Amino acid sequence: MKILVVDDEAISLSSLGDTVSMLGHEPVLCGSAEHALELCRETFFPVIVTDIRMPGMDGLELLERIKETPATAESDVIMVTGHGDVETAIQALRSGAYDFLRKPLDAREFIAVVERSAEHQSLRQENIERTYHCDKRIEEATEDLRREVDGMRRMLRQVAGVGDVVAVSSSMQEVLRNTRLYHENHDVTVLIEGETGTGKEIVARCIHFGEEAATTPFVDINCSVISENLFESELFGYESGAFTGSHRAGAKGKLEAAGDGTVFLDEIGDLPLHFQPKLLRVLQERTFYRVGGIKKRELRARIVCATNQDLAEMVEQGLFRRDLYHRLKIGYIHIPPLRERREDILPLAELFLGQQAQLKGRAFQRLSRGGAELLRGQEWKGNVRELKNAIERALLMHDGPELLPEHLEFLHGGGAAARPMPLALPDLAGLQLPDEGLNLDDYLHALKREIVLQAVARFDGNKSKAAEFLGWDRNKIYRLLDQ
Repeated sequence: MKILVVDDEAISLSSLGDTVSMLGHEPVLCGSAEHALELCRETFFPVIVTDIRMPGMDGLELLERIKETPATAESDVIMVTGHGDVETAIQALRSGAYDFLRKPLDAREFIAVVERSAEHQSLRQENIERTYHCDKRIEEATEDLRREVDGMRRMLRQVAGVGDVVAVSSSMQEVLRNTRLYHENHDVTVLIEGETGTGKEIVARCIHFGEEAATTPFVDINCSVISENLFESELFGYESGAFTGSHRAGAKGKLEAAGDGTVFLDEIGDLPLHFQPKLLRVLQERTFYRVGGIKKRELRARIVCATNQDLAEMVEQGLFRRDLYHRLKIGYIHIPPLRERREDILPLAELFLGQQAQLKGRAFQRLSRGGAELLRGQEWKGNVRELKNAIERALLMHDGPELLPEHLEFLHGGGAAARPMPLALPDLAGLQLPDEGLNLDDYLHALKREIVLQAVARFDGNKSKAAEFLGWDRNKIYRLLDQ
């Protein structure tokens, strides 16, 4: 480290320079304050050691000039004098001096002060670099995400008046309306529920980016892959020396790094039970502390959570806190499985066909009638992700203008064998319609409810087994029974 030494006495100047050199630093010797200011304009000296009593400009004036100049204001200035008194020391420290020493110098005291100042400057520089690199990484990540969203918008076609998500079905149109609503209300916590592969993260990104592609960070955390003992520091960050092995400068957590953007907590059902009260407190007060810290920090980010588990049932089983569940569910989106919104299957398939044809250099332009019927007949237990992977696999193995059924033979044997067997209807020959007319929707709803009740009763109240028996999502049974 370069250390500037200023003294008008040659012997003292040489002695101070030798001591600085002995400590492993590079001394730059200067015989006047005026010359010292000229050197400071050309080079940044983290540490400056200067005598006070010098002809012309004295050390106190030099100190003031150094602290007034932005380029040198962060330098540590150590004042040395043979004519020291209490008032001079107080004036020097008030003017921003790092420390004050009297001549004749005690070598050990001088060495200790210089080393302490050098360490302070090293930590300051390290903190500047870490902050710069952290902000740079967040900026780069945000730019990557922005490009990703822009790319999605170029590739995806607008269906039923929406942009990024195919939404022909009324249920997905409702999902899209809610994403726009929650995007406009930044402080609303949102819970997204849906089976694996339904596109929960895509919906979370739509809530964050909106229709204008927000430039604030989107920070995602998978709660199922973070060790329980690291969860708090990962989310809140930590201060210097908070725990063994922590970085001496501390670190930002994801809540702080997200700034005014969005923190996406995926697989929120796997959040450690002991950590849930802490997250609840943060959501209620919109403030948090770093691990080992005493400074209260403001939560500015939007919180969006997602899960493929039934949190309501987990609450009843004591596996998830009821108060946190209701706090997360202020904004709520349920994404129905693909088998319950079959209107979306073919638009999604056409979308993925166009994407993969362009990526893989294939000639495919459309679905054949047989290929479309085969895709519509699948159950798609893996939902949108499974459909996308199926299209990608077909294009990897085949080429042609149309996607034919034989290109999709790997789908459970393909064709009619993949379609579910229809339910045998009772004999309706004796059915009589009422003379005054019939509300078919109410009748079908009552019939559907009776079937669900019988299925639940068959499995002794186990709604999960009833849902599997009926080929329904468990949440759909809860909603129907609630109605």
